[in-house]
Amino acid sequence: MLGAVRHGLVHIFDPRGRDARQTFWYYVLFVVLLRVAGGMAVSIPLTVNMMRAGFEAAQRNDGEAVVQAQMMQQMTGMMQTMAGVGIVIGVVTMVLLAASLVRRLHDSGLSGWLVLVPGLSYAVALAMLPTQMDRAIALMQRMQAPGSAATNPMAMMQAQGPIALLGWAPALFVVIFGVLKSTDGPNRYGDEPTRF
Repeated sequence: MLGAVRHGLVHIFDPRGRDARQTFWYYVLFVVLLRVAGGMAVSIPLTVNMMRAGFEAAQRNDGEAVVQAQMMQQMTGMMQTMAGVGIVIGVVTMVLLAASLVRRLHDSGLSGWLVLVPGLSYAVALAMLPTQMDRAIALMQRMQAPGSAATNPMAMMQAQGPIALLGWAPALFVVIFGVLKSTDGPNRYGDEPTRF
């Protein structure tokens, strides 16, 4: 596994050649774990701060409405921070996976230009993330307003709809094309790849 990770990192900007399935998936596992660790490193402290502020307000007996307002304010700030972090992590993920996916496509005898399909889809999803986050925050605030009819939490998820699909379509592309059978022997993209 470490050989596959080293290979992916050494060739991070080199789309030439081929990556075997095993090499590709070990490297993808590394990138996914890195992505999860980065997200947790940011979200855990933010969540702890949000909960601390809520507990402090509750201990002061500020009243339920004040506690809810403070929690909403903390959550709004947390969501905005996480949107920014999500964009950064998304861009880093694209950079880490792009050349490896091209080499994996080459190993299956396919053109590396196919990587533009998930790349553009994911870039659009990342670009729309701040707008979607603003909509989610506005919906949460409407749900908290006294006498609000918008009390259905599913409304927030439904509001994301097609934009969420833009974010998941690239993952589906990576899975589908990542499991394709390798071409036996050399192909037009190079010799049979080394397996790690």
